Amino acid sequence: MNRRRILAAATVTGIAAALFAGYAAAGTTGLIDVATVATLGVLIVARGTVRGEKPRTVRPRKQRRDPGRRPADFPAYATIASDVEWARMSQRHYEHSLRPRLARLAAALGKSPAVDLAGPPAKDTDGPGVDLATLERIVTQLEGP
Repeated sequence: MNRRRILAAATVTGIAAALFAGYAAAGTTGLIDVATVATLGVLIVARGTVRGEKPRTVRPRKQRRDPGRRPADFPAYATIASDVEWARMSQRHYEHSLRPRLARLAAALGKSPAVDLAGPPAKDTDGPGVDLATLERIVTQLEGP
């Protein structure tokens, strides 16, 4: 018999025995666990035996940065960007971080009465955050005359 056929038969027999043992030990959960591990093993072995080009890396290339500037040099920008992202995810974050920041900015620009900061403060802060269109409208009002 061919050496590959013997190896394949032994592998199939071993996997079948492992599946049976997993099912016997933990029922359906054990069967699924053993099947997952066996599938990963088969994929790893298959990847190592398939001939062809070396797979490309999935990591993006590092971009060159200006050595004079680092993200740590702009902590206020990082804080504001974080507040905007969180405000889009949660009404609580909008009410407690971004809304007060926008109100202070509007007051500093002398536009406090004219700027609509997404309506009155929400009573239920567990809801979804402010949508991007509303944030764009507020920024446009702040930038306007």
